[in-house]
Amino acid sequence: MAESLKQKAISGTKWKTSLNAGRYFISFFLSIILARLLEPREFGLIGMISILMAVAQIFIDSGLSQAVIRQKNVTEDDYSTVFYFNIFISSCFYLLFFFTAPLVADFFNEPILIPITRLVTLVFLINSSGIIQNSILVREVKFKIQAICNYTGLIVSVVIASIMAFNGYGVYSIVAQAISQALVTNIMFWITSDWRPKGGFSKDSFKRLWAFASNILATNIIVRIVQNIDNVLIAKVFSAQQLGFYIKAKSSNEASQTVFTDTFSAISFAILVKGNQNESEFKRFHMLFFNVGAYVYLPVVFGFIAIAKAFTIVLFTNKWLPSVQLTQIIAFSSIAYFFAALFSQTMLVKGEGKLYFRLSSGKKLLTLLAIPFGVFWGLYPFVWSFVAIGFFGLLMDFYFVGKLVENNVFIYLKLLIKPLLIASFMGFLVFLLTFLPINNYYILLFFQLTTGFVIYILLSIIFKIKEYYYVKEIFKEQMIKYPKIYNVFKNI
Repeated sequence: MAESLKQKAISGTKWKTSLNAGRYFISFFLSIILARLLEPREFGLIGMISILMAVAQIFIDSGLSQAVIRQKNVTEDDYSTVFYFNIFISSCFYLLFFFTAPLVADFFNEPILIPITRLVTLVFLINSSGIIQNSILVREVKFKIQAICNYTGLIVSVVIASIMAFNGYGVYSIVAQAISQALVTNIMFWITSDWRPKGGFSKDSFKRLWAFASNILATNIIVRIVQNIDNVLIAKVFSAQQLGFYIKAKSSNEASQTVFTDTFSAISFAILVKGNQNESEFKRFHMLFFNVGAYVYLPVVFGFIAIAKAFTIVLFTNKWLPSVQLTQIIAFSSIAYFFAALFSQTMLVKGEGKLYFRLSSGKKLLTLLAIPFGVFWGLYPFVWSFVAIGFFGLLMDFYFVGKLVENNVFIYLKLLIKPLLIASFMGFLVFLLTFLPINNYYILLFFQLTTGFVIYILLSIIFKIKEYYYVKEIFKEQMIKYPKIYNVFKNI
């Protein structure tokens, strides 16, 4: 069973990573174009309504898709019930935002938000139509098909948004990208899926799924509100331009959160579900994901902090330099975000919906303590307070999830010491390269990236980091299918 799960994990990880990496880099390519053509204020306008979009999307899904994925035996009534529920709720929210758009515009004193809100919220209606097809793909670990659907939607939307941006449509280029991506992706879900709604809405199915989904819904409402309260505060207290810089800093960190966090969350959930029949096996997989995650993710964070300035100048031009320090601060907070995602999957697989709700809600509510820092001391103390609260929340994860798998806080902390030290040391050395007399930032960025990679590999070998050899084994197993590439890497 262990070998079978390993192969599923490798296959799933490969396609999920491909999807997340490809989706990020294609989106990032678009963001480069838009950042060069648009002004920070226009990014800030979209950020102003992010909290409304985030909360509404949570209500539309209501945690029912995760309940469907988790169910051992899913009936046609279950699928149809969730499908019709999502359609109904998304329609209600669209109508709500359509008629309250003037109130949103008045709150931020931005009249242009009226048409923007009414257009962007069309995404609710579109995404609700394909949520079951997407859930089935995740449930069956068919990430290849999921990747194809998402890639198609993303590529089409990038072309549309780029054309509109070049032709001077400004903020509406971003709006068009969101709508077209949702539309094409969900059309692809329907084309590639055999599932069609055959039943009706079943009260029994809804009650059974709701018992699990309600905890997720309650948690996610709080999580999304708190996650986006920073945008609201910055827009209201500071300006749309400052919000634009902040949003760019957050989006620059999406590489780590999209490619790594989302991948580990999806794969760990699917594999932990399979291993949940045996406690020792479950714990082994949990710790394996934790150790490998720390080894792979921490150098990404510290490396990105080191290259942030060159990265911003090369890709977005000098007009975005005010976002560099924000980018570096936010990178620290992504460490807690990454591990919290893995620990959340562990709780959900164990059926600890109430613990998931209490822990996630408690951590997010703590972040509200950051608001006074923003109001009274400014933007940077506000962002740093988010980082500090995030790490305190990570200790809470270590304690409560550790009890589920018979670990304690100190075990997790001890396991983090070695990868944290070598990752931070690598980042420090890469950061020092910034002071070299290299005026061309393209050359500097390339030099920093290659040097950081080589240093981290050498440190892994010197200190005999076992996760390095584990990742290396998996990498070679996959690369052996491609002889020319394998011959390049086989001696590393």
